[in-house]
Amino acid sequence: MNIHEHEAKKYAEVWQIPEYHAYSHGEHWADFFSKITGCKSGETVIDLGCGTGRGGKSLESDYGLVPTYLDLVNVDKLTPFIQQPLWTPIPGSWDYGYCCDVMEHLPVEYTMLAVRNMLDACGSVFFSICFEQESFGDVVGENLHLTVMPFTWWRDRLKMVGNLLDARDMGAGNRMKAGTFYVTL
Repeated sequence: MNIHEHEAKKYAEVWQIPEYHAYSHGEHWADFFSKITGCKSGETVIDLGCGTGRGGKSLESDYGLVPTYLDLVNVDKLTPFIQQPLWTPIPGSWDYGYCCDVMEHLPVEYTMLAVRNMLDACGSVFFSICFEQESFGDVVGENLHLTVMPFTWWRDRLKMVGNLLDARDMGAGNRMKAGTFYVTL
């Protein structure tokens, strides 16, 4: 079984846990994304590592964006949907990429390759990234946050891959320690 198949199997299992659906980082950051990007109704967005798609759905209903969804598994039968890992080139082009609570789930060696693929498809990507471990991995017997690194680690690497327009360590006021980053080519 390759890494893609292994990760897809793991997340197909974890999405069966109802509590894993309780909070949506994508939904939580939609307002902030709109302020940072200045997005306009009718523009396109790809929800990268979308899970149940609550982030993309929020951007559609609240801001009129036209979403596409991408993940390893299509949990809620979202359309249009691209089923693939982020470390492979993403077919298509969008005005924005939206990637919330995803980067920490990738194997560390794939993180910047994934960022590069996202920027190639979108030109600009908004990230929220968690800086601490989570507990659902204990339920499925596997670690879910494979790249737990501090704000400065993410900031410095994102600067090497693209133009970092905005970086904020939002840990103090959040449920989990997290930061936001807005990166362009």
